[in-house]
Amino acid sequence: MAHHKLDMGKAWTQATGLIGSNRDTIGAIAGLFFLLPALALALFAPELANPEAGPPPSADPQVAMQAILDQMAQAYADNWPLISAVSVLQFIGSLSLLALLTDRGRPTVREALSNGLGSTPSYFAAQVLAAFAVALAIGLPVGLIAAAGSPVAAVLVGIVLAVAGIYVFIKFSLIAPVIAIEGVRNPITALARSWHLTKGNSLRIFGFFILLFLTIGIIAALVTGIFAVVFSAFDSQIASIGNGLVGAVINSGLTVLFLVVIAAVHRQLAGQSPEGLVATFE
Repeated sequence: MAHHKLDMGKAWTQATGLIGSNRDTIGAIAGLFFLLPALALALFAPELANPEAGPPPSADPQVAMQAILDQMAQAYADNWPLISAVSVLQFIGSLSLLALLTDRGRPTVREALSNGLGSTPSYFAAQVLAAFAVALAIGLPVGLIAAAGSPVAAVLVGIVLAVAGIYVFIKFSLIAPVIAIEGVRNPITALARSWHLTKGNSLRIFGFFILLFLTIGIIAALVTGIFAVVFSAFDSQIASIGNGLVGAVINSGLTVLFLVVIAAVHRQLAGQSPEGLVATFE
């Protein structure tokens, strides 16, 4: 079977078109499932986004890194109920938004939300399987080499396997649209379908994601920095709320943009459905 070749320019045009034609519904879903949960996380668990200062710069780098890791681990342990609730809401919102962007039958918002809720268990299972596969493929070899007493070899192998991990991430990047748009509920089948769709396009998808992340990352950093300077003129409580709100808005926007982009990539690689083709000429 011939595989479609990803056209990055076309994918971006489709993504911006999807945002423009679904602005209101995307805004509603983003506000409910991304903005409000992210704001709650920023306000009730600020240590996750802004960890406290660690050891002084003169401290041993290994000790400083370990201190940061311990601090983050403690922050996650203290806030795991909130983190879990936010993650579930974002899973449902992501899948609902993708279902809404399908060209198959033009679902209503209610139908998209129902789809998102019903497909969340499959998406979660697929993510767990993908994470387990990556951890097994990367962590086990590095651990065995490190245990053999060759740290240099472990670092070199770790770099190689990190590249392999990025490759696997790209191959599984279409799991969400496969589940939400195509209606695949078997997580193993969804993993296989994503792997198949990305065949012959891994480098293109990787390049597209890198360009996207670099561009929006720079813009997000500039906006965050500007508002941080503005809020620094107020007291700490107002500054915390303001920075949390800005961070939540930016994170929600980035999440929506990424979801719309993978929806456009999926639509291009999977081909438009017969329903979508009919709708195009209506």
